[in-house]
Amino acid sequence: MPLTLLLLLALVPAGDKVKIPDLPPQIREQFARGLEAQSAGNLDEAERLFKALLEQGGKAAPVYNALGNVYQMKGEHKQALAAFDVAQRLDPKDPVHHSLAGVSLLALGRPREATRALKQAVQMQPESVVFHEQLAWAYIRLEDFPGAIRQFVKLLELQPDNPEFRYQLGHAYLDYSLSCFRKIKEADAGSARLHQEMGDQYLVQGKLDRAIESYEQAAVADPSIPEVHFLLGQCYLRQGDKEKAMKAVDQALVLTPGSPPALALRRSILGSGTNR
Repeated sequence: MPLTLLLLLALVPAGDKVKIPDLPPQIREQFARGLEAQSAGNLDEAERLFKALLEQGGKAAPVYNALGNVYQMKGEHKQALAAFDVAQRLDPKDPVHHSLAGVSLLALGRPREATRALKQAVQMQPESVVFHEQLAWAYIRLEDFPGAIRQFVKLLELQPDNPEFRYQLGHAYLDYSLSCFRKIKEADAGSARLHQEMGDQYLVQGKLDRAIESYEQAAVADPSIPEVHFLLGQCYLRQGDKEKAMKAVDQALVLTPGSPPALALRRSILGSGTNR
């Protein structure tokens, strides 16, 4: 079931018959039939029922929202936005049409406008998990990863035990990290930090020789970064080259005297019996 339809159905109390308290009693039953048809995937029938309601005087925000949602499900997003616009004018205090409009704006490739609409929904109903999640994905479409991170943090405040939100937060941090390195590359392809990142990636992949090569390039590009020398010391020690390892860690200690990790690495080098 589409998320936007779930939003509409969430407004309807549970029971044997659908009850819509915001609508006049004489049109509630037909509105409920329209929602049921929509839920079953009978979109043409749902559209017919909602349009008939409007012709019969049932011009209320929930009806326009429901009709717009049908248009969304048909991929007719411009018509959907027109319906949501009417819903907003009829009931400016209802956040649902902002959320629904955000979905259509994203589908139309208008993520900035979508983000504005979804921000309004969040501001009007800040405890809504659905609205925060939608806004997070809109930020990701914009590659505004800090914005997405803020939304996933809020989602974890609302649902601390939700593993999906924890996963998505970690992914947003990863995407943000990668975007930062892309921008470094665009600004300075020879950046020491870029070479360091490449070394980190090679190290994770178990490609020790390639990692050392990248760290050495980082050290040449900027000799003042202590962790580059520390990482080189670790890599040289893994290769069994105590002399190079000691030289690298000593350089790290020159830059950060008394560094506990560097001192511990130095003791490890002195305690190892291997050398090339």
